[in-house]
Amino acid sequence: MKAFLTGLYYSFPVQLVLLHLKRFQVLLIFWYLLFSITGGKFMNSYGADSLFLAPEYLGQVNMASSCIMGFAIGIFIMSWNITTFILFSRHFRFLATTSNPFLKYCINNAVIPLIFLIYYFITSIRFAAYKELMSAGEITLFTLGFVMGIIILVAISFLYFFRADRNIIRTLAPVMSNPKLFKEMFRPTETRLVKSRVIQIRWYVNARFEIKQTRDVTHYSREFVETIFNRHHFAAVVSIFISFLFLIFIGFWLDSPYFQLPAAAGITIFFAILIAISGAFSYFLQNWSIPVLLVFVVVLNLLFRYNVIDPSNRAYGLNYTNTNERPEYSMQKLRELSTDEKIESDKQNMISILNKWKSKQKGDKPYMYLISTSGGGNRSATFTLNVLQRLDSLSGGTLMDKTFMITGASGGMLGASYYRELVNQQENGFNPLDRKYSEDISQDLLNAIFTSFVARDIASPAQKFRVGDYEYVKDRGFAFEQKLDQNTRGLMNRQFKDIEVDERNGKIPLMMFNSVVTRDGRKMILSTQPVSFLMKPIQDTSLI
Repeated sequence: MKAFLTGLYYSFPVQLVLLHLKRFQVLLIFWYLLFSITGGKFMNSYGADSLFLAPEYLGQVNMASSCIMGFAIGIFIMSWNITTFILFSRHFRFLATTSNPFLKYCINNAVIPLIFLIYYFITSIRFAAYKELMSAGEITLFTLGFVMGIIILVAISFLYFFRADRNIIRTLAPVMSNPKLFKEMFRPTETRLVKSRVIQIRWYVNARFEIKQTRDVTHYSREFVETIFNRHHFAAVVSIFISFLFLIFIGFWLDSPYFQLPAAAGITIFFAILIAISGAFSYFLQNWSIPVLLVFVVVLNLLFRYNVIDPSNRAYGLNYTNTNERPEYSMQKLRELSTDEKIESDKQNMISILNKWKSKQKGDKPYMYLISTSGGGNRSATFTLNVLQRLDSLSGGTLMDKTFMITGASGGMLGASYYRELVNQQENGFNPLDRKYSEDISQDLLNAIFTSFVARDIASPAQKFRVGDYEYVKDRGFAFEQKLDQNTRGLMNRQFKDIEVDERNGKIPLMMFNSVVTRDGRKMILSTQPVSFLMKPIQDTSLI
C-alpha cells in the first residue's frame, strides 16, 4: 500500500496538480470562476449560470448553441494546457525524449479539466431538465452538441501539434542520426542535466492511456533538451497567434448574427486570452512579472487619465472630435445652466406641454398617469412591457393617452420605450397588445455585446461607422444598439431629435431617463425637453 501511495504521489498527473497549487495560482482563478458561475455561486442574481448552462445562439438553446459552448470550453482548456506546458515543461525533462510530448502533457494535465467537465455535465443536465424543461431527447442532443464542440476543437488542436511534432523530428533527425554533428551542436560544453533541478516523476499516462515508467534522461545534454522544448514552445506560441487571427476574423463579420457567439462562449474565450497573457508575462519575465505588471497598470492608468486611451462608449450624434469645445463639467457651468431666467423658461415650456396633454383628455380634471420603471436588463424590460400591455388592455387602449410621463432607468425604460413606440405606430399596422412584442424585447442582447468585446474591443483593429457628420468606432455599445434594433423591428432606431416634436406637442408621453454621473455621484436626467428646474431644489415650499 505504501509503495502504491508513493507511486501515486510521484505520478505525473498528481505532481502537475501540486505544481499548479504551488506556483502560478493566478491561473487557477479562472477555473474557480468557471466552477463558481456554473454552480450558481457567482453573479447568480444576474443569471450568469444560465448563460453557461443554457447558451443561446440565434435565439435558440439547442444542439448548435451547446456545440459552440463546447468549442469555447475546448479553447479555454487548450489555452490552459498550452500556457502551463510552456511554463512547466522544463520541470519534466523526460517529456523531451518522448514522441508527441504536448499530447502526453495534456493527458496527464487533464485532472482539473475532467473534474470541471463532469461537474458541468451534471449541472447542465439538471438545469436543462428543471429550469429549461427540456425533454430527455433534447437533453441528449444538447449534451452531444457540447461533447462534439470539445472534440472538434481538441481534434483541430492536436492535428496542428502532431504536424508540428513531425516537423520538429524531421528537422532534428539528420542531426540525431549523425553522432559527430549531434556532439557539435548539443554538447559543446557537455552540460548535463541535474536531477535536483527537475521534479521527480516515476509514472505517467501515455497516448494509449497506459501507465508507463519515466526514463532517466540525465545522460542527455541540457542543450539538446532545451532545443526540443524551445521548438515545441514556439509551436504553442504560434497556435495562440492563430487563435488571435481567428478572433480578428470574427470581429470583421460581427454584424452578421451567425458570428455572434453565445455570451458564455465569449466570456470563456476572454478567460482563455487572459490565461495566455498571464502565462506570457510569467514565462518571459519570470521573477520580474509582478513589478512589470505593476508598472504596466500605472502606465495604463495614466493613459486612461489623460485620454490617450478612451474606452468609453459614445452617444451617437454628438461631436467627440473637437476636445477644445467640449462643455466644461464644473459647478460654475452647472449654475450657468440653471439660472433663474433659464428655469422660468423651461417651466413655461413644460406647462405648455401639460396644457397640450390636457387638451387631449376628457373633462376638466382628468386623471394623469405617471409611470416609473426600474432597471434590471432584459428581465425588467420584459416585465415592464408585459405590465404595460396588460394595463393598456384593461384601460381600453387609452393608457398612453392618459400617461404624461414615463421615467426610470436601464431595462425598464427599454420596455417602456418599445411599448410607447408600438402605440405610436398603430396607424402603420402595429398592434401593441400582440404577445410577439413581448418576445421581441426579451430576446438576447448579451451575445452581441460579449462577442464584440472579445473580437472587436480586444482583438480586431478599430472599425468605423458614421452617424451624420461624425465618425465612431464599432464597439460593444454599437453591437448592443444594432442587436436591440433587430430585436425591436427597427422601431427603436431613433434619436432624441426624432421624438422631440412629438413629446413637445403632447402626442406621446414625455420620457426622462435617469442615470448617475460616476465621477461625483450626481444624478443625470436625459430628456428631449429642457428641464433645468429639476437642477435646483425649491427652497420656499409655498412656491410649489
